[in-house]
Amino acid sequence: MSTTCKIYDIDEAPGKIELLGIKSKKQESATHVIEFPGGAVEVSRTSDGNYWAHIIVNKDYIVEGCNGIRKSYGAIIGSRVDTGNCVNKIPSHEDITQVALLIKPICRQGGINRC
Repeated sequence: MSTTCKIYDIDEAPGKIELLGIKSKKQESATHVIEFPGGAVEVSRTSDGNYWAHIIVNKDYIVEGCNGIRKSYGAIIGSRVDTGNCVNKIPSHEDITQVALLIKPICRQGGINRC
């Protein structure tokens, strides 16, 4: 597994980043980050083949002349969680600094999990 991290500024990020999780097909970085003023989105592959997806809000500090997450502070002004047929607001979303989900790829081919 690669231990590199690719960081993109929102203006320089590719239109699509596809993580296959198949080392024999494509060597990929373990972590990808897309930064934008006031925040970032990070996807990191774990050693067991799962993925952490993080949404990060900068509430700490800014750096003059910096691009990306440290260019400005971020404030969450809306939120939601979609579950099945329901869309729910996240309570106290203005206090959140990071949301993380651990995702396990489940690929079914002929009734067998294969990714």
